[in-house]
Amino acid sequence: MKSQVGRRWLSIVLTLILGISLAGASHAATPKAGGPCTKAGLAVVSGGKKFTCVKSGKKLIWDKGLVITPVAAPTPTPSPTPVAAPTPTPSPTTTSYSSPSATPTPSASASGGGNNNSNNNQQQSSTFALGQLGATCSKEGELGWNGLLVGVCKSGKVRYALAADIPTTPTGGYKTRPTWYPTLTQVLGGSNATEPSCAPSSIKFTKPVIPLDKMAASIPYGMMVSGHVTPIDHGYLGLTSLAISPANRTESDWVPVTAPADGTITELSSLGSPNTSRVVINHGCNLYSVYMVLNKPSGVLANYVSELASKGSISLSIKVKAGDEFGRQRDNMLDFNVFDGTQWLSGFANPQAYLSQETWKPYTADFLPFFSDEIRSGIEKWMQKTTSPRVGKIDWDVVGTASGNWFIDGTNGYGGNQNSLYEKATSPIGGGFVEGKNDYSWGHLAIAPHEVDNSQWIFSTGWWSDPKGDATQLLMVIGSGQVAPDKLTAASGAVTYQLAQISYEEPAGSPARIPGSTAPWAVGYKVTGGSIRGSVTLQVNSDGSLSVEIGATGKRIYRR
Repeated sequence: MKSQVGRRWLSIVLTLILGISLAGASHAATPKAGGPCTKAGLAVVSGGKKFTCVKSGKKLIWDKGLVITPVAAPTPTPSPTPVAAPTPTPSPTTTSYSSPSATPTPSASASGGGNNNSNNNQQQSSTFALGQLGATCSKEGELGWNGLLVGVCKSGKVRYALAADIPTTPTGGYKTRPTWYPTLTQVLGGSNATEPSCAPSSIKFTKPVIPLDKMAASIPYGMMVSGHVTPIDHGYLGLTSLAISPANRTESDWVPVTAPADGTITELSSLGSPNTSRVVINHGCNLYSVYMVLNKPSGVLANYVSELASKGSISLSIKVKAGDEFGRQRDNMLDFNVFDGTQWLSGFANPQAYLSQETWKPYTADFLPFFSDEIRSGIEKWMQKTTSPRVGKIDWDVVGTASGNWFIDGTNGYGGNQNSLYEKATSPIGGGFVEGKNDYSWGHLAIAPHEVDNSQWIFSTGWWSDPKGDATQLLMVIGSGQVAPDKLTAASGAVTYQLAQISYEEPAGSPARIPGSTAPWAVGYKVTGGSIRGSVTLQVNSDGSLSVEIGATGKRIYRR
């Protein structure tokens, strides 16, 4: 067993490495052409233009901005829904430009979705029932996609649809996409995309993403770390090279990253840090795969490296076959996930919360079933989580309890901005930036099982002690006689839990780590509690909200 100090140091190292995925729009400022910006490739929508942070000599500045041209999107056939909804034509919100980093923009974040490629302008199309923000409307309460966002007819004007405007989620959650929610094609396919007639199940991944003999322990969906406050919608594929000290890695340690199936590469973008790119592949039939923290674009993307360096984000249409190389990896785990437009995660109590950012999240799918049996077995044996589902879980909301994702009262879900900003909006609001806050996740809270050891509960907050945002994750110590968060109800009253540093125990016989190793924990590791860091008092309120008091700080209210 490793020493406590050694485990804690490795935990810090791994957190810093994974923190690369947090590069995103969280530190963007209101863009002004020629003004300074902080991360190459960062994209922000403002005033009808999309501004991108680009290199100019040794400086980073905002470009002149691209005026967004409207293109009418096709009206999809909505999936069945358990409750009646006013409109059948939903689509993505302005989070089109705020992607995974845990979030953010298509060019600078690291969230699983990639670039939505949606147009973000204020022109009306006759295709849609509702017009632009502020346009007149006649059917009070009508919900619908207007080509830019999900709007609602309120007092004769089109406004942003907020949580209070959405039908109550049915008991047990939505089993399929509610008709007012955007389709995956609308979220990721771009304004010219049409709804596919074939099913994702018709696609089979016949090639591995990285060579199976070069794989190492891999992190499942659902990790909560740093600014990834809520469970992450992508996994991390481990490499054998990570066990080698960075100073001793050689050219022979690079491995190819390949397309698992035929498809079209639609995006290549920078995550803002050196050697960290994102690639999105549309496999057709409502299926997408996304790759992040890619160290080197290569193969079919080799000719775009210079363009990526100057632009930060490139929209592409490159046909690939299964096994075609598009990247090389050595120095980081490879972020990987799959979105299936026919699946829906029912464990999100309020899907509206993701219209402001990360709109693809309910479509996150287990990637293992898409691989051929041999490849699936080769990947599965390296997944750290040894219980089902091996790829993990991200939707832990249990209505009436403390379990799951929460957002501070008065904010519009995942985007982190105040409801009042949306109520007054006359143009679409981009995601990934909250004025006066350190990060868009400042108002996020997740109380969920650890991604590998589901017997342990994690308290993950975007606001620990700094109201501007200081994301922190700690282990909840469930004391004798105390209920777990998924059993904590209004009838339980206020319950105080101790919060401890998260420590890890690898299985007996795990290989010894050499100095400098950044390899993830071995398959089947366990989570244990370290030193006590504080306490939190939780109370589920009769209206379904959650009261949270960290230590002796003031009480905060969170909602789904």
